[in-house]
Amino acid sequence: MMNVGIIGSGQLGYMMINEGRRLGNKYFVLDSNGVGPASLIADAHFSVDQYKEFVDKCDVVTYEFEHVLEEALLYAEDQHKLKPSIRPVELKKDRSLEKDYLTGIGLKVANYRVAHSFSEAVRYAKDFGKAMIKNSFGGYDGKGQTIYDNGNYEELKGEKFVVEEFVDFDYEASIIASRSEDKSFRYHDPSFNYNRNAIFIYNYAPIMPANMPDIAKKLMDSLDYVGVMGIEFYVKNGEVIINEFAPRVHNSGHHTLLGSSISQFEEHVRAITGIPISQPILYRPSSSINILGTKLSTDAWNSILSMSSTQIYWYGKEEIRRRRKVGHVNVTAGTVEALIDKIGKIMEIIYPDGIENYI
Repeated sequence: MMNVGIIGSGQLGYMMINEGRRLGNKYFVLDSNGVGPASLIADAHFSVDQYKEFVDKCDVVTYEFEHVLEEALLYAEDQHKLKPSIRPVELKKDRSLEKDYLTGIGLKVANYRVAHSFSEAVRYAKDFGKAMIKNSFGGYDGKGQTIYDNGNYEELKGEKFVVEEFVDFDYEASIIASRSEDKSFRYHDPSFNYNRNAIFIYNYAPIMPANMPDIAKKLMDSLDYVGVMGIEFYVKNGEVIINEFAPRVHNSGHHTLLGSSISQFEEHVRAITGIPISQPILYRPSSSINILGTKLSTDAWNSILSMSSTQIYWYGKEEIRRRRKVGHVNVTAGTVEALIDKIGKIMEIIYPDGIENYI
């Protein structure tokens, strides 16, 4: 049994603890206010000014999000307890570093340029014709970015930007992959992802993997990575282009809680604590549907749970607001076609006025 520390206390940490309980560990959480979903079920909660005590009490420390207390990451790294290491977090802090790293190891990304003012970013976007302008620092779930199209765009604040040529992709996809200390590599079946306004809405698996596992292995090996990583792709005419990676468990892997032999969360805990990781088996076509910016009524809960092979995960967040992830629904079916039909029905229950009114 180990003391596992989680920096951050959101829903990813919450599900990590839930899934990791069967492995016999204790789970400690570092959180700013102690009311995050993970803090509510942890064995102990530590405030941010207690980060050294938190790390000292843990055998291993991980993180459930990139934008967490840097001092805690650095101290855990210095104590040789941080898994994954701090290197992928450093790459994620600056989008330009992430793009440079991916291209530097020979992986394909969208054509891009780095701008040091927004006016310069607009000039580069104009050269591309149609482009995504992204603030190089911070931002996720569609925040801090705008589309430049025929002279139309929303002005962004900031000092550094990544300008990407717009990829007219056929679809978006992702893979959840795992790597252990002994360099073992495993992966879940890739998923088709549906996004609106750069926000993940739902996905389903399986889809044809193309070369996604090879890309994941190359990236993780290059970082000597330990844990679970989510990697998002654009797919165009069968060609796979990396959008970005997340050095942690990922929203597109939530469906593994129901449809797979092992969830991404247990796989991550296994990897960071030195337990052998398992090659996941997808038992049935599976989906995860985000609940964003709304509280489900009793009728909605009952309607969803009256369908076979469904689960609702409610995160217990104090505030519900537009675009905020407050829960998700897992669902499986016998075929991908039947699964897509169930996804449509569940979407209508969650978002009776249309998804655009919630994001």
